[in-house]
Formats: sequence, C-alpha cells, structure tokens
Amino acid sequence: MLSEYKKEQANLPEAAQAEVLLLAANSERQLDNSKEAEALYRQLITKYPDREEAKDAAYQRLINVYNSDPSALISAVDEFLATNPTTERGDQAKLLKAEALYKQQNCAEAVTIYEELRASQLSAKLRTEAAYKLGLCHAQMKNIPGVIEAFTYYLQAFPDDPQVPAALAQRALAYEQDKNYAAAVADLNTILTKYPKAHEREAALQLKALILGKQENIKSMVETFRQLLREYPKSSVAAQAQYYIGKAAFESKDYKAALSALNAARQLNKAQYYNLASLRIMLCQFYLKDRTALTKEVNNFMANSPDTNVPPEVLEWLGIGYYNEKNFQAAEKYLSALRKIDNPGSVKPDFLFYLGDAATKLKNLPEAEDAFGKYLQTAKDPAGKAKVLLAFGAVKISAHKPDEAQKIAEEIMALQPEGRVNAEARLLAGEVQLERGNFDGAGKAFKGVALLYDDPAITPRALDKAALAYRQAGNVEEADRLSHELHERYPNYVGG
Repeated sequence: MLSEYKKEQANLPEAAQAEVLLLAANSERQLDNSKEAEALYRQLITKYPDREEAKDAAYQRLINVYNSDPSALISAVDEFLATNPTTERGDQAKLLKAEALYKQQNCAEAVTIYEELRASQLSAKLRTEAAYKLGLCHAQMKNIPGVIEAFTYYLQAFPDDPQVPAALAQRALAYEQDKNYAAAVADLNTILTKYPKAHEREAALQLKALILGKQENIKSMVETFRQLLREYPKSSVAAQAQYYIGKAAFESKDYKAALSALNAARQLNKAQYYNLASLRIMLCQFYLKDRTALTKEVNNFMANSPDTNVPPEVLEWLGIGYYNEKNFQAAEKYLSALRKIDNPGSVKPDFLFYLGDAATKLKNLPEAEDAFGKYLQTAKDPAGKAKVLLAFGAVKISAHKPDEAQKIAEEIMALQPEGRVNAEARLLAGEVQLERGNFDGAGKAFKGVALLYDDPAITPRALDKAALAYRQAGNVEEADRLSHELHERYPNYVGG
C-alpha cells in the first residue's frame, strides 16, 4: 500500500490525494513509523484543511502522539480541542488525554476527565473503559469513597462487561478498608458464585477468609481457607492459609491439627511465618507434654531466631524438668534463656534458684552469682530467701569473694537467728575464714557450730571442717581430738 502510494502519488487525481494521504499516514502509524506518520498527518492537515480527511487526520495524529510520545499528548489534545472538533471526536481526544495522565500516574487530573466522560458521546465500549479506569484512579489515590462510588456506577451501567469480576474485587477491597465487611463479603460471594472461572477467584477466597477472621467467624474463615487450598493447592498465599488454619486449631486447643498446619505454613514461607508458626508449635508441644519434640524445636528456634524469645513457660518446664533429672547442662541452657527475658509473664522467680544451682554444679560461677542475685531481688519468704542466700554464699566462696560471703552469712543469721539454717550460716562464716587463710579462726567457727548444735546433718560436718582447719593451722593436737570425737559420735560419717 505504502510503496504503491509513493510510486503513484504524483499521478493521483487531486480529489483522491487527501484520502490516500490519510490511509498512508494511518498505515505508517500502525507500523510504528511514528515520524513518517506525523509528517503525513501534518501534510494532510496543511494541504487540505477543509477536507473531512484533514479533520480525521487531526484526531488520528493524537493517537500517533499517544503511542510515540505520551508526554507530548496533553498539550496536543488541548490544541485539538481548541479547534472545536465534533463532540464525538472531542470526547475521544479527552479520553486519550485521560489515558495519558493515568499512565503518568497523574490520577488527580485524570479523574476529572473520566468523570466528565460518563455523559459523553463515546461508544459503549469506550465509556465502559473510562468508567473502569475512573475506579482504578481512585484506588491509586487511596480515595475509598471514590472507589466505591466509581465501581458502583460501573457495575450498574455495564453489568455485562468482562471486567465485572475485577470491579467487584476492587470494590470489595474498598469496602474492607472502610470496615464495611458485610458489603465486602457480598461482593466476594458474587464473584465466587456468579463467576466461578474468574481470574479474581483465588484472591476473592483469600480476602473473604481474612474478613471472616476479622469478624471472628473462625469456623467460616477456616472453611474458606481450606476451599482456597483445595482449588489452588499451589497458591502463592497457601502459607497464609495454612497459618490461619493452624492458628485457629491452636486457639481451639486442637494441638495436633495445629502442628500440621503451622508446620506447613513455615515450610511454604519461612521468611514470613517461621517465627509466628514456630512459637505456636512450641506451645502445642508444651501442652501435649512432648518433651523430646519440644527440645528439638526449641533448640532449632534458638539457633535460627536468637533475637526472639521462646515462650517463658516452655523454657521453665524444660529447664526444671532437666534439672530434676540432674541434666544440669540442659537445665542451665533453658533456664539461662528464661533469665534473659525481661518480662517472663506468669513464671515465678523460683526458677532462678534452679538455674543458680545448676550453674554452680557446672562451675559456671558468674551465671550462678547472677541467678541467685536476681532471685534475691524479688524473694519475700524468709525461709526461701535464706536457702538461696546459703547457696549464694557458697558461690561467693568458690569465686574467691570472702567479704561478700561474710555479708551473706551475717544476713542469713539475722533472718534466721536459730535453727539449722542459722547453723549453715555459721558454717559459711567458717568457710570465709578459710578463704582468708585464717585457719585458726575457721577452726574456732566450725567448732562453735558443733558445740551449739546437735544435729546429725550439721554437727558431724562442723567437727570434720574444724579438724581440717586446725590441721591447716598446725594445731595437730586439737585436730586429732576433734577427729576422734567425730568418729566416736558419728561412726558412720563419711564426709560431705
């Protein structure tokens, strides 16, 4: 066509020149030869300004500009409208301008034109597109009332348009953002029942489930998420569906069902759901009293998410359970993690004693000091406090801090002026003298306990310690005498 036109242009009659020029220009435009098309349109407009082909060319040129240089279209349309085109052509030019503004994300100006075109002379197809784009503009501007109004008009005016499901989805989302959940679910149900093969079906199921969750209709939420997984097993939101199914099962105390769904959620999307799912998985295993699985889960979680706290009750249960089995290394691991939680909730501070004792047995003296010290900050029961003070004092001796141990011994004796705990405090005072190298003073302190108390759990230990202290002091005679008394009075004593 173009080659024939170029060959025969000079031979064409004048009456046919304008029509052929327009055909040639349109052909160049359709071949994406925008510069060539522009030249032909201008030639036609200039040479035959009064011909209908020139008026058509002025509009077709706008399409060429829209395709080749959208940024120049707005001024070109304004120039075109200034020529007083027919109403239909004017509306078509306005639509092109609105489309250009939409592409430039200048929705504020595009909205005004799209709204004006509702009452235009455009074809039904173009008015449909304009009405739909108006809704999208409001959506981009986050103008929720505008979205609802625009798509309501579109749905009423063009109920048979193929984009109706998409419009319903957009309006449902706006209703959801406006907290009009009933209206949102109604639109989503229309998509699901009236347009079963719509592209928006998967997203509609997801949004419906989430809205049902917000309405606390947990049973229907779970059913909807299960329907989503049945229909779209490879859905990009399968992890979210599994998580909410698992969360609902957890909250209804169906821990076995919860474990399966929560584990699926974190496997499908570790980045988003590992921590959220794992915390509930640990609690499921805790409530099921499955310590083997829970231990493995907690160890993995502590390695993968060191900055996120394990539920305090889980750490307490594991730690004290392992302590009671004399697995002090495991006990220290979990109770130490519990100690680092600023607000352990309903967990009582008693666990700090177990942590301190486990750490002491593992010779982790800084941990033991810290645990006992923190416990004593909250302890109110005098007997319990004295018990922990004794252990704290022994740690201070092991850490070679006799002055601090001396203060602890004095505090215990003030709390418990008599009885076995008082005797233990006096033994601690003797240990302080030993640590200071005052062996004679230590011997006197231990011997004093043996004289004051006749207790098979205290007296033989006091005699034994006194004999050892005097022996270190070089007072062999007194050491031998006390050893003889020990064996006479307590022949079965083997030390301790």
